[in-house]
Amino acid sequence: MVKNTQNSAFSASNGYSLVELVIAMAIVSITINLAVPSVTKIYHRSQATAMINWLVGTIHYTRHAAVNYGITATLCPSSNASLGCSGEWHNGVIVFLDYNRDARINGKDRVLSSFTPSVINGTLKWRSFKNKKYLQLTEFGYTNYQNGNFVYCTDSKDAKLARQLVINVQGRVRLVNRRNKQGVNVDRRNKPLRC
Repeated sequence: MVKNTQNSAFSASNGYSLVELVIAMAIVSITINLAVPSVTKIYHRSQATAMINWLVGTIHYTRHAAVNYGITATLCPSSNASLGCSGEWHNGVIVFLDYNRDARINGKDRVLSSFTPSVINGTLKWRSFKNKKYLQLTEFGYTNYQNGNFVYCTDSKDAKLARQLVINVQGRVRLVNRRNKQGVNVDRRNKPLRC
């Protein structure tokens, strides 16, 4: 009797050879290596967008509070609202009514709100006229002679992902959205943003 080997479970046509598996794994590996930088860049871009949107919201809140209450409102970095202004901008901020405009919570001053960004990585720096560590908006919605800018850098420190938010003397904010020939975001004077 002759055995039929074509129906056997161990025939050569029912599996993959070691060479085929190695080639498949190499293709998958190359595909993943090409995709990871793109996904990382998308992640960092979304972080920058989230931070800028959060910051615009807090500035608008501060401006609205100042106009609504008819008193200067101060926006400053604070990781703990009960301690007043301290720390770094990217760790959180507080908004308070500042009756004597000294940027300290004292006397009749009242904390209105504290905000913590959803983005936990990166740095946010404030640079302003008169080099103050806080931003004050008057009862007319103007800055207290503090026009300036915020610069956000992702934790990757890639200058191509940096963002600058400019605040003019009228208390209005705008995102500087220009790049140089190398693809690096530039400030309002066309100088590359540095992280």
